[in-house]
Amino acid sequence: MILYIAWLLIFSSVFLSVFYLSIYSDVKNTRTEELIELEEYPSITILMPAYDESEVVEEALNSVKDLDYPNYQVIFVNDASTDDTLNKAKKFASEKVSIISHEVNKGKAAALNTGIAEVDTDYMVVQDADSKIDSELLYKAVGKMERDSKLGAVIAAIKPLKADNFVRKLQTVEYQLTNFYRMLMTEINTLNVTPGAFSIYRTENVKDVGGFDEGNITEDLEMAFKLRKDGKLFEMIYFNTSYTDFPSTLKALYNQRVRWARGFIYNGWKYKEMFFNRKYGYFGTVQLPMLVLMPALIVTSFGMVITGISQSIFNFLVRTSAIGFQIPEFTIESLYLSFLAANVKVYLPLLLSLILVAFIIKKAYNYSGERPKNIPALLFYFFAYFLLQSGFWVAALLKEVTRSKKVWT
Repeated sequence: MILYIAWLLIFSSVFLSVFYLSIYSDVKNTRTEELIELEEYPSITILMPAYDESEVVEEALNSVKDLDYPNYQVIFVNDASTDDTLNKAKKFASEKVSIISHEVNKGKAAALNTGIAEVDTDYMVVQDADSKIDSELLYKAVGKMERDSKLGAVIAAIKPLKADNFVRKLQTVEYQLTNFYRMLMTEINTLNVTPGAFSIYRTENVKDVGGFDEGNITEDLEMAFKLRKDGKLFEMIYFNTSYTDFPSTLKALYNQRVRWARGFIYNGWKYKEMFFNRKYGYFGTVQLPMLVLMPALIVTSFGMVITGISQSIFNFLVRTSAIGFQIPEFTIESLYLSFLAANVKVYLPLLLSLILVAFIIKKAYNYSGERPKNIPALLFYFFAYFLLQSGFWVAALLKEVTRSKKVWT
């Protein structure tokens, strides 16, 4: 049974690797992100919700107060912050930057909806108060939206505001691959996210679907599902970036990823009729099932690793109790015998899977024009990050089973 599970895990990894490589081979020489000149640039409102963002809010507002775009405004919504976020934001109040403040904390979705009620522009951008963007990103995003009426949203690549410790450097590697995959998803219309770090929408589309779900802990994912269900497509700008503040500790990363996982479980169930539904193209028949399959395989692999480690410890303790503790001999002969004892049916396909993943990581860096800057973080991501991901998903599933309170962290 364990062998079949291992094969399923390995085959799925190999299949996905080959699948994305086949997409990349078609687009690497044809994809362009040219700046589209418009005779008249439509109006934009940048919505910036904030709760306790004192450390980064000034950098975020500085990034938008003087953008080189002819027709935009900013609505900053302070969701009853307990620090001096509001005081820092008020320094930026102007004809272009409006400041709104909730008396009580209502959550990010409610803060966005408060801002939406004031929006009368053609487009609206959601930009978290821990993120910053540049003018060219707005020009490119609007150009894409104006050129294709089927687009419901345009997103951007995401990179860190700073990568000053191992946890943030690890996420930098992760997002290098995430950005690459999202670019490839764009090519087959399976993109499924509209991140809070930067997403631009047609204002009428967002208002038509009732704004953001205020009871949702991943309101950006829910909006993506809602617009997809409404027949809209998404596009990604790969070579312009939204810089955002990554979690700086394992605890903060854990809280964020468990929230994301629980949000997917909730929204996946809420929009379950879209799964395997040909009406939504590859998004329904490939992307959504894959989003369920991969966490299931990650959790299964986690269980296999824990089972293997536990069994090894148990065998060691039994052997030690019988013959006493002995330091194993590492000789050519012992290594050769260990190699012969290895399950080739598992290890050879696993090696192939790792080679393909390494190849994709290399392609992701090459396509972005960057080189790995932190080898320890890259190696940890390659060999061990799946254990962290497994832990996040296991925790999320346990919280769902026990009906733990959903909180926005």
